[in-house]
Amino acid sequence: MHITSFHQKFKKTLLIIENIINKYEEKIDLDYIFSENMITIIFKNKNKIIINSQEYLKQLWIATSNQGYHLIFKKNTWKCIRTNQKIKYILEKEFFNQTKNKIYFSNLNQIKK
Repeated sequence: MHITSFHQKFKKTLLIIENIINKYEEKIDLDYIFSENMITIIFKNKNKIIINSQEYLKQLWIATSNQGYHLIFKKNTWKCIRTNQKIKYILEKEFFNQTKNKIYFSNLNQIKK
């Protein structure tokens, strides 16, 4: 994947995540900081999820209080290089662990330019 394409897909992913968080903001208590290449999500219990890009590796990284995930873009979505889980499932699981609410990240299944 060309670096320009990587950046487009990564930025699109962050925007989708931001839109989903905004959609559920009345249901879940959290804050987030959005920057050009990173989003930090801070939950009521002060735990965080940090999503950022690793440009050199062309990977998206997710850091949680439980573990870290390294994802590559494959078949229109991000997949963990260790477990092959899609980003949708990782974020749904991690958000549930923090909020005890189901948050749906289905829009991350088909990331287009």
